Amino acid sequence: MDYVKKQKMRWRSRRSMLELDLYFERFIQGGKFDELSDKELTDYNELLEMEDGDILLLFQGKVILSDEGIQALINQIRNF
Repeated sequence: MDYVKKQKMRWRSRRSMLELDLYFERFIQGGKFDELSDKELTDYNELLEMEDGDILLLFQGKVILSDEGIQALINQIRNF
């Protein structure tokens, strides 16, 4: 994925909930975002399309997605 798209995803990772900002910021600042494959970046982009409340429930482990790729990414962000 090209640099500009990745920068836009970094910017979109800023959310309206402090809890989400902490998850995403730690993941990005820790360098894990830069290690994502193109498939994982596509999943990350899909994650960013979700509502903040839904993302928070996913990070808290209260909801599990049937999409294994996105769920694996959520687990990776949550456990970083």
